[in-house]
Amino acid sequence: MPNNLVLVTHAEFAKGILTSLELILGNPCPTSVVSVTAAETIPTVAAMIKGAIDSMDPANPTVVLTDIPGGSTTQGAILVSAERPDAYYVAGLNLGLLLEIALLPLEAGPAARESNLALLRETSEASRSGIGLIDDLTAGVGDLGGDSESGEL
Repeated sequence: MPNNLVLVTHAEFAKGILTSLELILGNPCPTSVVSVTAAETIPTVAAMIKGAIDSMDPANPTVVLTDIPGGSTTQGAILVSAERPDAYYVAGLNLGLLLEIALLPLEAGPAARESNLALLRETSEASRSGIGLIDDLTAGVGDLGGDSESGEL
């Protein structure tokens, strides 16, 4: 069963990251995009998110991903979460996180909520630990297996 995804970002980031997801995985799951501009209020953002959730197949688990943890996208999602506790809400969207969540084997229904939350927490933590300076990531690694002359791996 595929996961429903709702990508909530400022400007056109959601459309761009969805294009990247589709480049890498094809079309792995139903996805809706909510693009927020400076003109929208937080209640308007919440209404947009709710509309996107409502457009999804309720038989599949829905994950709402927002871009900035303290931003208007997340504040809108917090408002919606009180009304739609059946969905899952994750802040800090990046491509690695999106790829992992798109492939997570989430289960439908209230009985699966705790195990789904555990999977989402694990995935969020893995994404967080994968962020760093390349200098730090490669310190002491030496040759990364590529051809340094041509730049090819």
